[in-house]
Amino acid sequence: MEKIKIAIATNGRLKPMGTFSRNYIEYLPFSKIVLFGGFVPYFYMGTSQKQQKILRYWYSLLSFKNQEKLSQLIKNRFKKILQKEKIDCVLAEFMNTGSAIREACEELNIPIVSNVLGYEIHQDAVLKKNYESYKKLAAYKSIVVPVAKNMVPRLKKIGFQEEQIIFSPLGARDEFFEIHPDYSSQNFVAIGRFAEMKSPLSTIKAFHKVLKECPNAKLLFAGEGELFEDTKNLVNQLNIQNSVEFVGWVTPEEQINLLSKSAIFIQHSVTTSTGDAEGTPVAILEASAAGLPIVSTRHGGIVDTVIDGKTGYLVEENDWEEMGNKMIELLQNPDRLKEFGQNGKKFISENFSMRKHIEEVEKAIRKAVNL
Repeated sequence: MEKIKIAIATNGRLKPMGTFSRNYIEYLPFSKIVLFGGFVPYFYMGTSQKQQKILRYWYSLLSFKNQEKLSQLIKNRFKKILQKEKIDCVLAEFMNTGSAIREACEELNIPIVSNVLGYEIHQDAVLKKNYESYKKLAAYKSIVVPVAKNMVPRLKKIGFQEEQIIFSPLGARDEFFEIHPDYSSQNFVAIGRFAEMKSPLSTIKAFHKVLKECPNAKLLFAGEGELFEDTKNLVNQLNIQNSVEFVGWVTPEEQINLLSKSAIFIQHSVTTSTGDAEGTPVAILEASAAGLPIVSTRHGGIVDTVIDGKTGYLVEENDWEEMGNKMIELLQNPDRLKEFGQNGKKFISENFSMRKHIEEVEKAIRKAVNL
C-alpha cells in the first residue's frame, strides 16, 4: 500500500455497487475506504442495514424533514469521514456523484476523480438537472474518466479541459481471456438488462430471421428488466420459444459458462427516447475477450471496441433485418466466425484489459493529488 489514501464513493443506497468499485477495491495500489448511501455517501462499506436505518431515522428527526437541513447533515458527516481518514483524493463512481460531493471536497481542498459512465451526460433529464453542478466540478480540482470517446466532446462543452479528461473504458477481467467458445454450437448469447437501450425486441426479431435460414440455431438470453415480459410475449407470438432460452440474471461464473457454450455474442443497443446511450458495454468487452465474434450496433462506445468486419459486425440502430443478415453470415462461414473471435480476443487484450483501465485510473489519481 502507498501513502496516498483514497475514498471510493459509490451512490448505492443500501450497499456499495458496480463493477467499477469492486475492481478498484481489489486492484488499485492505494490505501482506501469505500463509502455508499446516496450521491453524497456517508456509510462505510460493511455498515449493516440496521445501522443505516437507525442513522437515517435520526437524521430525519434532526432535520424535521427539511431536505436542505438533511442534506447539510449528510454533507457534514461525509466531510468528517474524509477528515478522520485523512483522505488525499475521492474517486467517484459516477459524475453526478462527483458533482454532489464537490462542495464538501472543495472545503477540504481534496481533489476528485470521477468516472463518466454515460447516462450522466446522455440522458436529457439527468444532464439538465446536473448541468450547473457539472460546470462547478469542471472548475474545481477534478479529473473525469469517460468510458467512451463520444463523451469527450460533451465533457469539453460542459467546461472540462483536455488535461482533465482521461479516456479509459472498463476492461475485461483476466478470466474471460481463458474462455474457449464452442464455435460449432450455433448458439447466440445476449447478456444485459431488458431495457429500452438494449432493444431486446430487435434482438428477437433479428434471431427470428436467422431461424428461417438456420433452424438449429439457439439464443441464450440472460438478464432481467422492465421489457422482459414484452420480449417473452414476442417470442411466443413468433412461435420460437423452443429456440430461445431465457436464463435470467447470471453470476460472473454463470456468465463464463454461457460464453463457453456459445459461438456468437449479440446486442442491439439503441439511443433511448430520453437521449440515453451506452458508454462502453462491459458485456461486449468480456464476450470479445472470450473469443466470441460480436454482432451489434453503431452506438456509443461499441464503435470503439468492435472492429466492423474484423472482430464482428456493426449495423445501424434499429436495423434488425441487417443484424439478422450478419448473424446468418457468421453462422454460414465458420472459418470467418472463428477468425473474428480470435481477432477480438487479441484486440481486447491489447487495448481493453482490466489491467490497462486500472493503470489509467491510478494515473488519474496521482495527477489529481498533485493538482
